[in-house]
Parts: sequence; structure tokens; C-alpha cells
Amino acid sequence: MDLDRIRKVAVLGGGVMGHGIAQVAAFSGFSTVIRDISREILDKAIQNLEKNLKRMVERNRITVEMAQETLKRISTSVDLAEAVRDADLIIEAIPENLEIKKEVWSEVSSIVGTDAICVTNTSSISITAISEAIINPQRFAGMHFFNPPAIMKLVEIIPGRDTSFDTIKTVEDIAKKMGKTPVIVKKDSPGFIVNRVLITYINESAKLLEGGSWKKEQIDASMQYKAKMPMGPFMLSDLIGLDIVYSILKVFEEGFGSYYKPATLIEKLVAEGKLGRKTGEGFYSYKENPTISEADAEGFDTKLLLRIFREEAEKLVAEEVADQASIDIAMKLGANLPYGPFEL
Repeated sequence: MDLDRIRKVAVLGGGVMGHGIAQVAAFSGFSTVIRDISREILDKAIQNLEKNLKRMVERNRITVEMAQETLKRISTSVDLAEAVRDADLIIEAIPENLEIKKEVWSEVSSIVGTDAICVTNTSSISITAISEAIINPQRFAGMHFFNPPAIMKLVEIIPGRDTSFDTIKTVEDIAKKMGKTPVIVKKDSPGFIVNRVLITYINESAKLLEGGSWKKEQIDASMQYKAKMPMGPFMLSDLIGLDIVYSILKVFEEGFGSYYKPATLIEKLVAEGKLGRKTGEGFYSYKENPTISEADAEGFDTKLLLRIFREEAEKLVAEEVADQASIDIAMKLGANLPYGPFEL
């Protein structure tokens, strides 16, 4: 399908990623509908979307007129058939559960025309596995946005086993029209590029912490101040959500083996419901905003963790998931790193 034939975008899911992706689509000129299972979820999605646009106006990133035009292009629906029936592009952004995704896509596939482009925003689940629910898997691909979608520039584009070249090209063109930098992943592999490297790094950080030789503040401060990362692995884990980190690691463990088994400390925190910022406690307590200083970094060698970036990146190349240049671009744009693993 040519890019100019894509007029309407249906976003399935009104959560953080869903309403963020809808904002990007509408801002790019597409008529956009957000579909979720309840009116309450949809109302909250619109409220959050309005807050996002207001914040962007206040920061002079967009004009008031641009925000108003974006909102005019967005509608909502609890009716799946109504939302997708005449959509040219369907973006699924529902929870990371393979069976739920397949159930939704099976229903969608029975409604939409055979020329509609269908993409999933999954961060770790196999594109091929999800596409088993699709009548026409040639039109199905992964289109992985990063949080927050309105700000983050990277979109990973992932083919399933049966995805056609034309579909990948169209999705790439759509990403560019949305103002994103697309990186095409060569092969469907758990975690794709960014999460494969980043979540493995978080897991290895937790294993080091379990060893008892270092404190979490020491590791976080070292990676932030000495390695120049936006934040250390434990603050990052709390920001992502430890339940999400855990679920991705379980996918890795199943796909790649015991090396990727979630660290005992991550399992313990998840079992206790301490999932990070969203629950008020994870590796850190958020009753007050935790802070670290450059002085906290003393005594930890960042090479202990920087090697993980290099090793996982080298595995991705060896497995023919992506080339060196794509990995460097993806890690810088998707994880806000100052350098890619191969540049490092």
C-alpha cells in the first residue's frame, strides 16, 4: 500500500503507549481512533493526551493551533468493529500477553480488508507468533515505539516469518511521516534490539547487587556520572516497571536459555508488588524522590556493566538480527545513550 493511501489509523489500547501513539498519528495528519474496552479508559486516555499536548505547547514544541488540530483528528470507540472496519493502518498497543493479542488480532482480521496494514507495538513477543492469528500475515509486522511516543524518535520495525517486503517498506514510510527514525530489525527475535541489550544489562546489574560488594546507589551513580547514561540501571528499572522487566526476561529465558533468567532480587520485588515508581517502591522508595550524587560512584568499575552492552550487541550481529550501525542508532535513540555499543 502506498503511503498516500493511508488516511485512517486505528490504535487498539488507550494506555500510556496507546494514547501516545495516537497522539503521534494524529499530529502527523492521520484521522485517528483509539479503541479500548471501557469508556472510562478512553476518557482517561483523552485527558492524558490533552495534558501531553498542553505541556508541549508550554515548552514551545508545538503551537496552540497544532494541538487543537491534533485533538480534532482523534476519536474514541469501545466497539472494535467500528474502530477498525475502514482503517488503513491498525496499531495494536494492548498488554504484553500473547494469547490476548492473538485473540484481538483474530477478531480484527475477520473484520478488516485484506489490504489493511496491521502492526503490533509489542516490546518482546514474537511477531511471527502473534501473526498466527492473522488471515493475511503478509500485511503484519512489528512497529515498536518507545515511551513516551511523542518524544522518543526511534521506531523498531520487525518482520514476522511471512511479512512482505512491501509491508515493511510501507511501515518504514509511515514511521518517517510520523517524524520517527525507523530501524529495521532483520529477524524476529525476542526483545529485538534495544530491549535485548537494555533489559539484559538491567538483569546483570541486579545480579551484581545480589553479590553484596556494591550498593545500588554506587552502581547507579557510576553508570550515570562516569558512563554518562541518563540514569543508572536501578532507577531505570523502577521507571520502566519491574513487572515489565521481569516479563521480558522470562521471554528471553524461554527463547535463549538460563543466562537470561530474572535475577533473584527482581523476582523478589515483583512477588512483593514493589514494581517501581508506579507502586511507590521498587529498588528505591518513592515516598520522597531518591537522589544520588557523583560521590556515590566511588569504588565501582563501569566496565563490569558496559561489557554487557558490547556482548549482547555482538550476539545480535552474530544471530543476524541487526547490523552494527543499526544497533548503535537504536541504542542511542531508544535508550538515550550517549554512544552505541560498537562506538563504545
